[in-house]
Amino acid sequence: MANVLYVMHVFQPTEENMKTRLALKRLLPILPVFLICACAIPVPKSELTPKLYSGAEKNLAVGVIEARPYVVSGEKGPRFEGIMRDQFGMPLPYFIAPDRPGKEPFVDVLSGMIKDGLSNAGANVSVVSLPAGSSPDEAWKKMSGTGAGRYIVLRVKESNWNDGGRTPTYRYDFGLVVAGKGGTVLGAKNLAGERNEKRERRESFDMYSLVYRSVIENLFSDPAIKQALGN
Repeated sequence: MANVLYVMHVFQPTEENMKTRLALKRLLPILPVFLICACAIPVPKSELTPKLYSGAEKNLAVGVIEARPYVVSGEKGPRFEGIMRDQFGMPLPYFIAPDRPGKEPFVDVLSGMIKDGLSNAGANVSVVSLPAGSSPDEAWKKMSGTGAGRYIVLRVKESNWNDGGRTPTYRYDFGLVVAGKGGTVLGAKNLAGERNEKRERRESFDMYSLVYRSVIENLFSDPAIKQALGN
């Protein structure tokens, strides 16, 4: 009888026990997110780097303009890549959602990928930081100080992940422009769409970067862009 009374005492709904139960209840929906991250297979940087080409002009300036309205307005921060959700479809709070390792702005992620791809192809690349919402003329003016023979500007009009469940969805709208000295436009390509990705044993940001790589390669493989770069 004494043992029964002790067990009843331990499990009675005290304030401390109720707080513990409430905390566990809140954590349960997000446990799968942490399990996926813990079991994820890291993707080597070589697989995240776009396979680009080197044209006749070897000195290039690259800049990425943040033009997503909700980022330019300040509603979302410059590191925003999308919304991660728990198993019930609820957005993860910012203090729980995983961070990209470098914690760099999204435009820096893209400019770094483009730089790596072009550098691997033999080009000399200068990355130019461009303020959010910059106009093409503002970009050309800032890039002219690099002495590059070609200016490459990627405008991010939309890039947004809805990451929940087994098929994360990605919406995107990019515009790539290549100009010569003085800002004369030599080639342009727009690419927009929506795609569903199959959930695999990858960390979310690696999955995102693999998709960005695909989009960048698609843009640079356009005949107008290749001709503008001297191919």
